[in-house]
This record gives sequence, C-alpha cells and structure tokens, in this order.
Amino acid sequence: MKAVGRKIEFSSWLQSEINQRHWSQADLARYADLNRAIINKLLNGKTSPQPSTLKAIARAFRIPLETAYRAAGLLPDVPENDGFLEEVAHIFRRFQNPQRRATALTLLKALILEDEEEQRAVKPGK
Repeated sequence: MKAVGRKIEFSSWLQSEINQRHWSQADLARYADLNRAIINKLLNGKTSPQPSTLKAIARAFRIPLETAYRAAGLLPDVPENDGFLEEVAHIFRRFQNPQRRATALTLLKALILEDEEEQRAVKPGK
C-alpha cells in the first residue's frame, strides 16, 4: 500500500512542478525528451518513474537529480537546511565557467562578512 501512496505523492509533486513553470504535459515531455504518454502515466499514478525518467525530468526542471529521486521515494527526505545546501551545491555545479564560479563564491563570502558585521552591530557592548 505504501507504494501506491508514494505514486500519488510523486504525481502530486510532478504536477506541482509543472504548474510552477506554467508548463503543459507536452512542454515537460519536450524539455525532458520523453514521450508524452510517460508523463501522463506518471501524473495518473499508473507507472512508477524509472531512474532514466527521473534524470530526464530533473534535467528539464533544472533541479538536482536527488530532488527527483526523493520525490519518487527512492531517497530519504532531508531536513530543510540540508535541502537548501543541496540546492546551493547544485547551482554551483551548473557553472561551466570557472571564473563565474569563483565570482559567485567571492560574493557569498562578502555576504557572510556583511552578515557578521550586522550581527556585531546589533549586540550591545561589542
């Protein structure tokens, strides 16, 4: 029975991701290079996603593959903060240009320093 519940959860997740992007089933099929019938079966809970399908969906949505695996129940859920860090790591891995990656890292470090300075200013006597 858990498998059926998981299919429903995955189909809800998939529909939510499609809706957030204002896509149709055909759009997802095209961007993921999948047959539209597969998308329809996933949304109706008639089939479970295969690893290759999850990879294609993750690529189309531009999300970490792990996120799609978690939605399908193939990986355990992660705490909120870990999910955020996973997304940050995914974004960094998408940088093709090493200079852009270095720039992003420099910006994050500057934001950390700024945040620390604000925290020191808030604390009395310091």
